[in-house]
Amino acid sequence: MKSVINLLYSWICFVFFTILTIIGGIISLLSLIFNPGGDISFYTMKGWAKIILWFCRIKVTVWGLENINKEITQIFASNHLSHLDILLLSSIIPVKFGWIAKKELFKLPIIGWHMKANNYIAVDRENTKKALQSFYKSAEKIKNGSRVAIFPEGTRSREGELQPFKKGVFHLCARTGVPIVPIYIDGTYEALLPDTFRVHPSKVYVNIGKEIKTTGNTKGSEIKTLMNDLRESIINLQSDITEYKKSSNTNRSLFN
Repeated sequence: MKSVINLLYSWICFVFFTILTIIGGIISLLSLIFNPGGDISFYTMKGWAKIILWFCRIKVTVWGLENINKEITQIFASNHLSHLDILLLSSIIPVKFGWIAKKELFKLPIIGWHMKANNYIAVDRENTKKALQSFYKSAEKIKNGSRVAIFPEGTRSREGELQPFKKGVFHLCARTGVPIVPIYIDGTYEALLPDTFRVHPSKVYVNIGKEIKTTGNTKGSEIKTLMNDLRESIINLQSDITEYKKSSNTNRSLFN
């Protein structure tokens, strides 16, 4: 019976997501006519993400928002556990930003149109040369003030663990000379398992770390150092959440 209820609940969430995506997408695209800078489009996306998470009963706890500097350009780099991560980061990051995403997503109706209209960065994961070319072009946009979010693992984790980082995206990060803000997400894997449509009401935690400086140097040694520094920061953020959850469970047991 519980499984049937969850299946029904998941379908309701999916239908709600589809309807709200269509409405939000239309508003976002139409707003670009009289607001070509995309501010209205961005806040439409932010509201879309918050409402869907609320409707699907995903409760979010966030630490470290003070590490996002509204006065400068930063790159946001997060682990990737679920499709919900996009909604999650869209809802909590308080500044206008875009995404670096695989080119296939740009072919989707509504969502893909929104991404193209807002100059998101498409990456061809099957062609390393084309991917690097898109990174180099995008580096100039970021230098000129365009904030972006990236998933250094390249794709969602199928086991819920942090995967090896893809080297290509770090060429972009290093080339910009823009600081990277590490982010760790916990809980979205259980909320929406990979390759399923079953949504589970969940508590999700997000820990945002202090920015990591980049030098603008794209030498192999610099790329490797940047990858290692970011990975270490994200692992430390993960450890903080793990300790918090252990402490919360211990305190709860004392009063039960």
